Amino acid sequence: MIFGSFFSELFKFSDFPCYYFCLYPFLTPIFHIKSTKSVIFSHPFSPTQEMAALAISQCVSHVARPVSPMTQSNSSGSRQQLPIRSALILRKSTRWQWEKEQTGMTDAELKKHLQQKGTNVAELLENEKKQVQAVQQIVNELSKAGISARVVTRQQLVQYLPDTDLVISAGGDGTFLAAASAVSDQTPIIGINTDPIGSEGHLCVGGKTPPRNLIERLVSGNLNWVQRSRIRVTVSEKNSLFSMKKTAKKVTNLALNEVFIGEDEAAKVSTYNISIDDSQTVKQKSSGLIVSTGTGSTSWYLGMNRIDENATTSVLEALQSLGINVPITRNLVEKVVTTVNEKIPFEPDHPSFAFSIREPIFNATYKRTATRGFARKIRLESRCTNGYLVLDGSTKIPFPRGSIATIEINSNDALKTVIV
Repeated sequence: MIFGSFFSELFKFSDFPCYYFCLYPFLTPIFHIKSTKSVIFSHPFSPTQEMAALAISQCVSHVARPVSPMTQSNSSGSRQQLPIRSALILRKSTRWQWEKEQTGMTDAELKKHLQQKGTNVAELLENEKKQVQAVQQIVNELSKAGISARVVTRQQLVQYLPDTDLVISAGGDGTFLAAASAVSDQTPIIGINTDPIGSEGHLCVGGKTPPRNLIERLVSGNLNWVQRSRIRVTVSEKNSLFSMKKTAKKVTNLALNEVFIGEDEAAKVSTYNISIDDSQTVKQKSSGLIVSTGTGSTSWYLGMNRIDENATTSVLEALQSLGINVPITRNLVEKVVTTVNEKIPFEPDHPSFAFSIREPIFNATYKRTATRGFARKIRLESRCTNGYLVLDGSTKIPFPRGSIATIEINSNDALKTVIV
């Protein structure tokens, strides 16, 4: 009777899905109900009202987490005992270290130079000291375990990679991404957050608090390994290829978090032709698009697609105007928002990537297309004035008019790393 009462109340408005769609272009007309376990309602709501509110939550979350054709994953990881004899440690580049590299000054000269600029030199030196001590502790722990270690810079990392069994990033998420960008094979990588004040360490083992017995667990095989999917990017022009890594036949760039495609200036409209999973190519205008892995889905992709209390309240008010009796309370709004936003991130080893088009322009010339979803391949032809592809927020690849970018995901490109 609860379901009957609910559906009779909801679908007496035959045009409800279309009306709902028009209210929010980012919402889908698909109306789907899942388990009631995802939302817990307070007692003042009647069973019919609870079902209505749940449906709202699930309808919105259906778009917050687009349906993927492939959902099998092993994000819980697998335990393996790896033969590790040598390790490279990429240390975080501190402000003091960066200033030395840029100026070429001695410690005394740099200290005087920075003091004259009003810089808190004592703080810089303290941060440098802590970083050096943290890296030395990692080296000592590896040595106790019989593993030889070499501390390297970003420039040296690629040089020594072929002869190492393990890469350790000693820093925050930025250092981890720098290390990951250099690893193109199955060399395992572990992130240790040596800067818990300055970095959340989402990509590091244990976040802000790495396990004290991490190296011991590494040697004994008591760690969970996961293959983090990465995005392969190939950009070609009519008569040339651009790449950060050149091979004899092809150009390859890998992104662990996300790839942004669009004009260099945010205020300019990005124009391009797009084909998703070999579908028909269509021309499109937008503020650019983001392609994200599961690893990156907790970052920019999440911030771009999350809903807030104002949007949710507007949807509830629209339902009320249609005669659907849904009480609008702060408690309900917060629960719907939480339920929807929790469904946006997806597994780091997911076999597909998610795409999201920013502020698309739809009119008689530019037809409405899917603005979000999952895919394994996207092909783009640039019509931009000064377009770029930006990988993981750091690597910029020119994407001028006429260039073609192919964005793919392949299990062979996955990054072997640790989760706890």
